[in-house]
Amino acid sequence: KMNAQVPIVRVLIADNNPDFLSALAQYVRSIPGVELVGEAVDGEDAIKKAEATYPDLIILDIIMPKKSGIEALSAIKDKFPDVTVVMISINEGQSYRKLAEVYRVDKYIGKNSDDIHKELLEIIQATQQKLAARHS
Repeated sequence: KMNAQVPIVRVLIADNNPDFLSALAQYVRSIPGVELVGEAVDGEDAIKKAEATYPDLIILDIIMPKKSGIEALSAIKDKFPDVTVVMISINEGQSYRKLAEVYRVDKYIGKNSDDIHKELLEIIQATQQKLAARHS
């Protein structure tokens, strides 16, 4: 039985690279106390799925068709200011990072980061603590 003190973290992921998306989905599903509530394939899809599933945490790729990760981030933060948004990018350019910060990203991780899983796990645990504090 799950400890009532640890709320389930509802996670939505968005990436237009199917291999990366499925690897990310598999990783998210393997974490205890986490529920994968949706997989989006572009920025527009991410916004729609966020509205439909009310996730606690969203992992967005920055370069996506229809709407970019930045556009999705902006729209999602306007609607759901409390949601934690993690941006994952293959592009290490500072301009993207700064842009993501302007639009209130919670964490920015490079896809070629040595330990993308460790960084994601840390933000998931931080989100769990944030939810627990809100529920207590």
